[in-house]
Amino acid sequence: MSYSSNLPHGPSGGGAYGFVRNGYSKAEARDLTTADVENSKVYGRNDETIGSVSSLKLDANGKITDAVIDVGGFLGMGAHSVVIPFGELTVLRETHGSDVRVHLDTTKDRLKAMPHHDG
Repeated sequence: MSYSSNLPHGPSGGGAYGFVRNGYSKAEARDLTTADVENSKVYGRNDETIGSVSSLKLDANGKITDAVIDVGGFLGMGAHSVVIPFGELTVLRETHGSDVRVHLDTTKDRLKAMPHHDG
């Protein structure tokens, strides 16, 4: 895997950081629903769990624009929530199944250092 972003100023529009996993292919945002992505674990640049998608923000046309990611905490309690543009995420869908993996080119510590999202 290769990575090049320094969140939050990485490239937008696709999260193309080279995240690859056998048995998975990149899912396009237009092919995803909120149910596909919400509650998914978020994996960092070293394939470690760095958070989970608690909700998605949609524009007036129903297009996914941002993801609210919870970092830390336990069962939603005490989590630090941050908003990430959806284009910064790489979403992989299992080729012959329904599993979804969300990847972000950053670390848990960098997410925790971002401003908290209240909403």
